[in-house]
Amino acid sequence: MNNNHHQTFLQDLAWRGLVYQKTNGIERALQPGTTMYWGFDLTGESLHIGHLLGVVVLRRALNYGMRVIPMPAGGTTLIGDPSGKDAERPLLSKQIIARNRRMLTKQLLQLLPGKPPEVRVVDNADWLTKIGFIEFQREVGKYFPINTMLEKESVKTRLEREQGMSFAEFSYQLLQAYDFLVLFEKYKCTVQIAGSDQWGNMVQGVELIRKRLGKQAYALSWPLIVNPVTGKKFGKTEEGESVWLDPAKTHPFKFYQFFINCDDDMAPMLLRYFSFKSKNEIERIEQLWNTDRGSRLLQKELAYELTAFVHGKIIANRAQTITSILFEQNVKQLTLADISFVKQALPYATISSSNTFSLEDALVTLGLSCSKSESKRLIAQNGAQDTVLFGTYHVIRKGKREYGIIEIT
Repeated sequence: MNNNHHQTFLQDLAWRGLVYQKTNGIERALQPGTTMYWGFDLTGESLHIGHLLGVVVLRRALNYGMRVIPMPAGGTTLIGDPSGKDAERPLLSKQIIARNRRMLTKQLLQLLPGKPPEVRVVDNADWLTKIGFIEFQREVGKYFPINTMLEKESVKTRLEREQGMSFAEFSYQLLQAYDFLVLFEKYKCTVQIAGSDQWGNMVQGVELIRKRLGKQAYALSWPLIVNPVTGKKFGKTEEGESVWLDPAKTHPFKFYQFFINCDDDMAPMLLRYFSFKSKNEIERIEQLWNTDRGSRLLQKELAYELTAFVHGKIIANRAQTITSILFEQNVKQLTLADISFVKQALPYATISSSNTFSLEDALVTLGLSCSKSESKRLIAQNGAQDTVLFGTYHVIRKGKREYGIIEIT
């Protein structure tokens, strides 16, 4: 991983387009030895690619000699963050939150190697569940004017739409501000980072530290990732499914495909955001790609690097190899190990050896066509093919890029 130490951490983030808003003087704060934190609620049992940018920014900070605190926030998850939400989320049980925290902490420690004080995973439940209501009001509540709280985007939007907001959600911003205060006092954490939807909450924390302690803290946000052409939020497949970092929830081959298939409007931005390559390397890749976009060089670099970061190089190599075999339609080059890996990620079915089946049947069974008549039409137009491998596997291709596997048992 490149440290790019000829530029500062802030310059590196700015060049990548990752500085959306920042508080004054943060340049002085982002130095080796500085501690920064990024918190997120425990709404799922795995990190997903919506979290990946936060992890990558922390990993970059580590490369620049900073200390990082990723915070799976069990305490605030008990309430639910109203930012960007049209309606109040159903409350999660303490058992589900505890399970999610265990699983996400394990993922974080794999992606952010290091021990305290370099990497310290904390949970705000450790302090939020212990402070009494009256104590919280005295320590935090009295520093927040109601008019400022009502001006917050997440509050205004909900009230304007007359959807209302519970007091629990309304007070969420105070809880996040208090988190920053606790981390500042306990671990000398002076910087909070997050996506731009959290900006208001982060600034509240900076203000609370200034009012309570008379000290300076800082905040930095990155832009929310949207397709510059369609305006669609990044993070879900075409089918609307989340892309998870847990291989049991999103197969690594599908993870790789998500990035290799990202369109030309998004790819350069995503490479700058997510890659650990240096400015020079990325600019060289962009130049080559611009001379031949059909090569998908930029998408290939992005897909390989992120799959290797999340799932390891061995799996990234396998995903890369299988993708080029299938894309170039050299199906006979697939090994048994390739098939057993990729069959979990493609449409897959087993058929008893006592049954006969045709290519028409196979296309319907795998969901690659809706009916036998559609299958017949595909076959007549040379739009489908059956390749038998190792006597037991039928690799079925539809069009140029859709595949499924039938195993004879």
